[in-house]
Amino acid sequence: MYNYSTLDSTAVSSAAAGGVLGALLAFLGAMLIFIIIVGLVIVIAHWKIFTKAGKPGWAALIPIYNSIVMCQVAGVSPWWILIVFGCSLLSFIPILGSLISLAASIYFLIILNVSLARAFGKEDSFAVGLILLPIVFEPILGFGKDEYKGPNPMEDIIFKDANKKNNANANNKSTVETLDAKFCSSCGTKLENDTKFCNNCGAKVD
Repeated sequence: MYNYSTLDSTAVSSAAAGGVLGALLAFLGAMLIFIIIVGLVIVIAHWKIFTKAGKPGWAALIPIYNSIVMCQVAGVSPWWILIVFGCSLLSFIPILGSLISLAASIYFLIILNVSLARAFGKEDSFAVGLILLPIVFEPILGFGKDEYKGPNPMEDIIFKDANKKNNANANNKSTVETLDAKFCSSCGTKLENDTKFCNNCGAKVD
């Protein structure tokens, strides 16, 4: 005789296993779609950030090179990319290797995002958002009204000379812009070069 209770139990178990597998596949599929969407948003945001900074937008599509360009935009030494990669190779060393790799990655993440925030005239606190929620804060830089001010990097404990050079370039750029600026002779308001009348007092601009 057939034991129908055993067959029913087996069928129920198979159905349950199939249900769990289906749910797992659905979850993995949803996660994959989410990761793709996040990746696309980040790439598009980087494209806009690069364009604002006078860099080629297509650089956002190329791995490693996009990180180099982002370093150039922020005024951070691109050598940090190699340092972080090299430190990651030390992970095979128990505890110490992992700590060195983690420390290098965190430091680079902080200095890059703080410098990027400064380059667009943002406060250093804005970098917290860039680090924790890049999908939200990077599009703010790319699509927002914030203009690229030039490199104004955070103090770099390793590449101090490069940091001074970037700050000097930023100061020179600011000085040139100030010398080339046009001001109203009546009220002193800064004007666009092609302005004929002051937007503040209405006086005719010579």
